[in-house]
Amino acid sequence: MQICSQHTISLPDIYLFNFQKLLISSRNLEFFTNGYRYLIQILPAAVVAPMYFSGKIEFGVINQSVSAFNHILGDFSLIVYQFQSISAFSAIIDRLGEFDDVLDSSISKHLSELSEEISLSYCNFRNSLVLESNGSVPVDNCQKLLSIENLTLQTPTSKATLIRDLSLVINEKDHLLVTGPSGSGKTSLLRALAGLWNVGRGKITFYVDDADDPQLPTSSELPANEINTSHEKAGELEGPINRNSRGLFFLPQRPYMVLGTLRQQLLYPTWADDTTPMSDGAKPVAGSLSFLMGKSNSENGGAKPNKPTTDDLIQVLENVRLGYILSRFGSLDSTYEWSSVLSLGEQQRLAFARLLLSKPKLVLLDESTSALDEANEAHLYRQIEAAGITYVSVGHRRTLYEHHNMTLRISTADPNCNKRNWDIESISSKPMYDFSSQ
Repeated sequence: MQICSQHTISLPDIYLFNFQKLLISSRNLEFFTNGYRYLIQILPAAVVAPMYFSGKIEFGVINQSVSAFNHILGDFSLIVYQFQSISAFSAIIDRLGEFDDVLDSSISKHLSELSEEISLSYCNFRNSLVLESNGSVPVDNCQKLLSIENLTLQTPTSKATLIRDLSLVINEKDHLLVTGPSGSGKTSLLRALAGLWNVGRGKITFYVDDADDPQLPTSSELPANEINTSHEKAGELEGPINRNSRGLFFLPQRPYMVLGTLRQQLLYPTWADDTTPMSDGAKPVAGSLSFLMGKSNSENGGAKPNKPTTDDLIQVLENVRLGYILSRFGSLDSTYEWSSVLSLGEQQRLAFARLLLSKPKLVLLDESTSALDEANEAHLYRQIEAAGITYVSVGHRRTLYEHHNMTLRISTADPNCNKRNWDIESISSKPMYDFSSQ
């Protein structure tokens, strides 16, 4: 069977056709504007010439008439002379208007289709405590950092279900490892926890100490009628103002490298807006960070951690086994394209240095050690565990089980089944984890 393709219009033909139309329109426009500019000069001479030949006026009056006519004509011909610029501006306005209409229609369509979404809230720890009958504070409430209630996570476009009816609670030192096959929704779960995805249903609550966040008013600053000690509504806040100031840190697989010095790389993002240098103190003891050994945030009046000194930055580079980059680049104030001069493994270790400097209460690790060898991976996990940081990790390596005490196994969701596709197990309860399903 022979297919006739003589009437088929290819994409280059369309571009050529449009370009030809553009050239013709530009030519016609130039003919009109230039012809108008020169032909209009004849008009005043044609009007005054009969009066000159009849002897009513002198020859100099003709020049005066042409000069006056050109002065007035320049004001009235502004649209003609600027017609090309006005048409280009009009085309830009039309495209922007169409783009705005498409955005409005997409938002309205999304809002009409979105009947429910994931609720992400931050609960003031001190206001959310439920007292026992004897007035004491339960220990389990003091340790709670994160709770997930009936979370069903879906993809934003196709609305395919990734995780169904997930419920769990993470307390301090509950190091959770999220595993599962590729595409099961492990990274998507971290995106939902970070507030990047909200398609689905359920509730995610982070428990923060209001003394740890200078942006949050303490209970003494609130009016008496606004203080609620119930567990569900107490101290609940809408949306994160600054996640790092609320004790939550997110480490992606490929860290973000800011444009600036090595010092700015380490201070990002906790001290990204603090440009005033801090005087260096005494050199800290090897293997520790002096500013982390000082007073806690609550003892410092609820401020963010003290800005680290130069000695602290050098020490944390040693702690993540990056001390050698100082000799390679000269000093902490050297400026390079860090995403190019550092390997992915070095970038990941630099991200852990940021983590150790900020020292949040909870960190979400999305395969943050994928480019590291097992020895460096184990070393970094020991560092953040020694710093008292609770972590939730996504990964595939078997060696990760050594650094976690709980595992969340997510399987691929079956669209024809309403059963949950996840399972939580305690790693410490098994002397040897079964890797046969990995």
